[in-house]
Amino acid sequence: MQELQETHEFQAFLFACTQEGCPLCRLVEERVQRYLDGWAYELFTDVEIREELRHSQGFCHQHTWQLARLGAALPLAQTYQIVLSDLMDQLQANADEHSRPTSNSWFKRLLVSRGKPASCPACRIRDQAIVQAVYTLRKALLHPTGYDHIAASQGLCLPHFRLACTSKPQEHAEQWLPLLRQAQLGCLQRLDEQLSELIRKHDYRFKEEEHGDEMVSWKRAAGLVAGEEYPLE
Repeated sequence: MQELQETHEFQAFLFACTQEGCPLCRLVEERVQRYLDGWAYELFTDVEIREELRHSQGFCHQHTWQLARLGAALPLAQTYQIVLSDLMDQLQANADEHSRPTSNSWFKRLLVSRGKPASCPACRIRDQAIVQAVYTLRKALLHPTGYDHIAASQGLCLPHFRLACTSKPQEHAEQWLPLLRQAQLGCLQRLDEQLSELIRKHDYRFKEEEHGDEMVSWKRAAGLVAGEEYPLE
């Protein structure tokens, strides 16, 4: 346990528990954000990474526009020019082969000629970060400091809670799973109380009462049920 306490992953997890929203959402999003920042400012010039993006046909919708919000205009322009150039070459090759096509079958062949594109590189980083975050969570539950932080957090969003409960491997589940359920239940009970208070204060009879953290509990509930908004604030 001492070795766990000294790891960067454990300390980062404890800090995430003190922040707004699901700790796993925050850890995963921060990992993806670091990758996108690195790509936008330096890695986009790497020949191997450019070839990887050619094979994946760029980033997925979410991560493309996340990069756009970072101001990565030039890197995106260079990357997607390569993708578009490949597409134009294939269209031209098919047009030359079927100068007067009688059906759209040639276009269907074009779309599948390269097979299914590789997955978005940022999505692969996200998936790796999720695996690491779940592993750290389970280890942290068995550490007194880790459990206390989890129990005092705002709880896991339901997608990550289900994943933490069910993903394999399930080593020592009889130890960490009851603790995870217990901590999550406490988080849900606190949030339920805050929601009740928010609803009560929307009654005209109590609207003059002082407002507190309960007034943003609706946002916490939405993030917990549906997953946090990206990027996290």
